[in-house]
Amino acid sequence: MRHNSRRFRRNWIIAACVIIIAAMLAWQFWPGGSTSPAPDANGPDANGPGQVVQGGGADANAAGPRGIPQSPADPNDEIARLQSISAVAAVKMVTDGEKLLTEKLLAEGRALLSKALLSGSLGEATANSVRGKLEALADEMIFSRQIFDGDPYTLQYAFEPGEVLVKVERKLALHVPTQILLKINGIARAETIRAGQMLKVIRGPFHAIVDKGDFTMDIFLHREGCEPAYVKRLRVGLGMNGSTPVGMWRLRLGSKRDRAPWFPPPSAEGERSIQWGQPGYPLGKMGYWIGIEGIDENTMRYEGYGIHGTNDPASIGQAASLGCIRLADSDIELVFSLLYEKWSTVSIRS
Repeated sequence: MRHNSRRFRRNWIIAACVIIIAAMLAWQFWPGGSTSPAPDANGPDANGPGQVVQGGGADANAAGPRGIPQSPADPNDEIARLQSISAVAAVKMVTDGEKLLTEKLLAEGRALLSKALLSGSLGEATANSVRGKLEALADEMIFSRQIFDGDPYTLQYAFEPGEVLVKVERKLALHVPTQILLKINGIARAETIRAGQMLKVIRGPFHAIVDKGDFTMDIFLHREGCEPAYVKRLRVGLGMNGSTPVGMWRLRLGSKRDRAPWFPPPSAEGERSIQWGQPGYPLGKMGYWIGIEGIDENTMRYEGYGIHGTNDPASIGQAASLGCIRLADSDIELVFSLLYEKWSTVSIRS
C-alpha cells in the first residue's frame, strides 16, 4: 500500500511537470503571447505610409534600426585614406569604374570613380574627365526624382498622417537640409505634403573640400558604411594675403541664414555692419551666410569665418575677401541647400 502511494505521488509530479512545460510552450508560441518583441509592423518591409519602401544599397548592414544611418565617420579620415592610393591604383579604379558604368552598375561605378578622384592621384586631364562623369551621375542619381538600385544614398519614403518634412528628416537621421529634398521632389512648400505621398530623400551629410591653390570647392557625400560619392566642383573666392585659415571646420549650429546682416571682422578698421538691402551690402542677392567653426588645432582659435555669396562676381577665383569663402549667387544657393549644421565639414587646404 505504501509502495502504491509513493508511485502515485511520483506519477503526479511527472504529470504536473508535463503540464507546466506544455503551458510554457503554449505561452511562448501562441500568437501575441510571446514576451519576445514582435516584428516591427512599421519596419522597412511593411506597406503603408511612414515607411522606407525603396532604396538601401550595399551598406544596409551599416545602418541602425529601421535602416536609419548612424553617425558618419570623420570624412577627413576617409579622404586621408584615399590619398594613400597610388597613381597606378587610381587609374585602375577609373578603368574598372567606367566598365561598371557601361554595365549599368551605376552605384558601384560611382564609388570607384569617386575614390580615384578624391585620392588626388589622377593626372589633370583624367581627373577632369572623371569629374565630369561624376557630376553627370550626381544630376541623374541624386538630384533627380529617380531611385537607382544599390544606391546607398537615396531612398523613397511614404509620409504618415500628420508628419512634417523636418521631423521626417530627423526621424531618418538624413542630415541634409529640407530645401534640397523639396527641390528634387518638385515641391514648392513643405506644407503641401500629404499622408501617403512618396518622396525621394537623400542620406547625408554632404561635405566640402576647399583648395586654396586653385580656388575650388568640391562637394561630396559621405556617411558611415558608405564609400564617398563625389557630387560637384564650384569656383570660390578666398581671403587676401592667405587670410583664409587652412584646416578642418564644420558648420556651426544655428549659423545658416539668408538675408543675413554683414558684420566686418575685427581687422577691418572703420567698417560698419550692413543690413540686407542696404547700399554696399556684400553678401549677394539673397544674403546667404553659412557660419563655420574650427575643429582642429589649426582652426579652433579662429572665429567669425563663413561661406557666403558676394556682390562682386569678379572676385570669384581671386584672393579678394577678408578671409571668408565666397561663392557666386547660384552656387551659394546650392551649397546652402546641401550642407547641414554640425554634421557637414569643410576642409580647407593650401
